[in-house]
Amino acid sequence: MHVMNYNRAILLIMVITAMVRFRAKAQDYTTPDQFAFTLESDLIYGIDTNYLGAMDTLRLDVYKPIGNVDVHRPLLVCAHGGNWLGGCKDDPIGIVPLLLQFVKRGYVVASINYRLGWQKDDYVSDPVAGYPLSPWPESYRAFYAADSLEMMRAIYRGMQDMKGAIRFMLARAEQDSVCAEKLFVAGESAGAFVALATAFLDVPEEKPASCGALPDAPMPYFKCANLTGLDCITHTWTADGAMLARPDLGAVQGDLNADLPDARVKGVAGFYGGVPMDAFALDWWQGVDTPSVYLFHQTCDGVVLAGTGRPLTTMSAYCNLGATPWHFNYPIMAGSAAIQQAFDAMEDPPASLTELHACDPFNPDLALFECARYADNGSYHYTYDLPARAASLSAWWSGLSSDAGACLGTGVREEAATQLRAYPVPAFSTLHVPGWGTGEVQVMSLDGRWTRDLWLRQGELDVRSLPNGAYLLHGADASRVLRFVVGR
Repeated sequence: MHVMNYNRAILLIMVITAMVRFRAKAQDYTTPDQFAFTLESDLIYGIDTNYLGAMDTLRLDVYKPIGNVDVHRPLLVCAHGGNWLGGCKDDPIGIVPLLLQFVKRGYVVASINYRLGWQKDDYVSDPVAGYPLSPWPESYRAFYAADSLEMMRAIYRGMQDMKGAIRFMLARAEQDSVCAEKLFVAGESAGAFVALATAFLDVPEEKPASCGALPDAPMPYFKCANLTGLDCITHTWTADGAMLARPDLGAVQGDLNADLPDARVKGVAGFYGGVPMDAFALDWWQGVDTPSVYLFHQTCDGVVLAGTGRPLTTMSAYCNLGATPWHFNYPIMAGSAAIQQAFDAMEDPPASLTELHACDPFNPDLALFECARYADNGSYHYTYDLPARAASLSAWWSGLSSDAGACLGTGVREEAATQLRAYPVPAFSTLHVPGWGTGEVQVMSLDGRWTRDLWLRQGELDVRSLPNGAYLLHGADASRVLRFVVGR
């Protein structure tokens, strides 16, 4: 009996030593184009009501690298742009080019849809698109907000959804081979506002008053387009009285998957986005848990100002060809340059890296020519030289993403020597089963249903034929049962 326990203890030490040696060789998460990837589309992570009370089924896509055998990969959760009115998680010219930079470096990436939309103005004399004739698309008539509180509420709903998506992803961490201590969020434009709020706004005292209960919104003016994206499809709404209610939006953590792990992140990246001024007034970023921050902006951005101001001011004030400007009811926001300036003035600022690409500012005295320049350059509202930005960001996060010791407590569990588990957790292609030798074994689902028989050879089991998920392994001896997880 003593000899058996001694041998098992020695075996446990050997397993743990081998795992530590494996983890000590930290995976490189900075080199581009290392891995191909798989894609799981349209996974439902929650259902909630949008700004009009309509039910919104919230989906995400999961991108996983092929060939990265690290069982503790970093997880990046991304939010698309679209002015909180449109956009989609799989936009090939939107968020997808950014997330591909990271899944090909070895990250597991989740791209999310989140609740969109905000209440519209009750009177606009001459909105864009037809009132009078203008080159703007008709959808721009949806840009007229009821008041400056509506965008803040849209950011808050998006933040709650992103936190729900994070918890959803952490609940399947074993299946995806991710480490909860290597959790990052990123977003572009409106999605950057959502990601930054997700990272910073984490206690009840930081909740803006605008996200509590408010008087009902006004009935939208008939010349305003009540358009909103829902499940990546544009919907036109005819608002009634019930749709105009503005209830309390709830807790900063949201209700989605609330019983699952904490949604706090280690790093956040905001691409040409920002934060509302409430972030300063309510001190969102102070505290020991404030994550590492990366910001990118073009200095002459005409949609979200790199400094401080109302979104779309440049285009709305100077380039609408006689239509009523739409930015007056927008809140004042702080872009990347203003956030970095605030950090620089703090005694104990968050760790941050801000990359500002210089471009010529808009000259109001030459509005006709400047509007043409901005039209030709996408209002400078995009990521200039994305590969270079991804290289900077992945290098900035490398200490966190490649930390071989961050998750030592979440893989092989050092239980009693008589309770050795199979490893690695999760298994990618080969499962090691210490002490089981050679022979046929049964693979069962967790509810006890037979899945298939496999051949165990000298303690190694080829699990490539098994889909991702959790299983039970039964040996020839009925008393031998092990739980294991397959994840790629």
